[in-house]
Amino acid sequence: MIKVVVEKIWNGKVSVRDYTYKKALRKKDSLGIIHGKEFMIIPYHNLKKAKQITKQSFTSMFDGKKYKLIDFVWKPWTKPDKNQQTLI
Repeated sequence: MIKVVVEKIWNGKVSVRDYTYKKALRKKDSLGIIHGKEFMIIPYHNLKKAKQITKQSFTSMFDGKKYKLIDFVWKPWTKPDKNQQTLI
């Protein structure tokens, strides 16, 4: 799993840099997104359909690398409720 830590949730979405997203696609691996104490995992087979690419390019302040942002709807993992596991 490729892990990435994000600082902000905006309009119910989290943004990941495109080179991290492409790395997960290249390795055919899932993408783990962490925000504070919450996290979500996007399996490899859902990566392509769970995204929204921004048209604007950004430049990294540290290494001058250009990147775009890939937005994912923030759906953090929650512990299953033991009372709701089976239907009667």
